[in-house]
This record gives sequence, C-alpha cells and structure tokens, in this order.
Amino acid sequence: MIESLTLEFDSNAFTLSAVQKACYRFTNVASFEIRLETQNSKTAILVVATNLGSKSVAGLDHLKKLIRNEALDQQLREQISAETQDVRNLILAHAFSKTGLIAPDGAPPAI
Repeated sequence: MIESLTLEFDSNAFTLSAVQKACYRFTNVASFEIRLETQNSKTAILVVATNLGSKSVAGLDHLKKLIRNEALDQQLREQISAETQDVRNLILAHAFSKTGLIAPDGAPPAI
C-alpha cells in the first residue's frame, strides 16, 4: 500500500512560506517533510506527505489535490497582501492618527 506521496512545487511560482502554510492546513490528516532541492539551476520545493489515517491510493490522491489547491490559495494571499500593503498601512496610520496616541508634533502624548 502507498503510505506517502511526493509533491513538487516550482519555487518561481510558489514561496516556501505558501507551501508550508498549505501543508500546515492538513496536519490533521498527514505529516509533512518539506525540503528545497536544486537541479540544473532550478530550485524546487519538495513535499513528502505521509497520510496519518487511511492508506488508500484514493485518499492520498485526494490529499494531493487539496494540498495543491491550498498552496495556490496561500500564494495568492501572499501576493494580494504585498500588493495592498501600502494602502493598509495608510489606513492604519490614518486610524491611529485620530487616537491621540501620537501627538501632532511627533512627541509622546502628555499623560
């Protein structure tokens, strides 16, 4: 019976962080080993997933699809976060400027 599967992610398309988050999402059904492998100046993120429960081929194939979808979701979340960082910081700065935590002249507020 198949007890584990190996997935490969192109490091040009996915960050290590996105793959790690995707794997973490499924730690209730599998354990994961994640490593970087470089071949011919191309770096890949390799994931070996070992199913904790059912050892069926169908279960592992389904897990493989779920991990790939979650990795894509996490990668897109990272991209959106990076693209909207300036706007988020501006909104936060404006919100905190109205709290009185920072005096207009930049000095600490009087207590």
